[in-house]
Amino acid sequence: MMDRAEEWAIYRLAARLAQAGDDRDEAAYRACLADEVWSGPAHQGACVPRETYARDAMERLSRTVWTHHLLANPVIAVDERGRSADAAIDVVVTACLAMGAMGEEPGRRFTCGGRYELGFERGATGWCINRRFLRIRYRHGEAPG
Repeated sequence: MMDRAEEWAIYRLAARLAQAGDDRDEAAYRACLADEVWSGPAHQGACVPRETYARDAMERLSRTVWTHHLLANPVIAVDERGRSADAAIDVVVTACLAMGAMGEEPGRRFTCGGRYELGFERGATGWCINRRFLRIRYRHGEAPG
């Protein structure tokens, strides 16, 4: 049986990443990531350096005035050796578009919900995220780009 402290540490790391994105804090966002991050569903997508992944995330977020990520229902599995973990965490993201972003009306809001598929590895200083993919289940309004 998995140690609840490990599960809590992994869930808190996912929450820190979401909050860093909401705060537009690229350094805090980057600190949550492994040296390389797989972006995309399992066996698809690409592996990119942490710096590139964080910079691209901040670029996408810059199209909004604010975002709010609400995480819930974490299902976390840590491997027997405690070196890696996988998690499925539900998320609802609400955002407000920036003034004139993507030619849209400023202040328009949108919401999407789905499930993060996350991978984690244990590094020298603790857990870090090495895989992240959002499987969108619904949208209300249209997200920018």
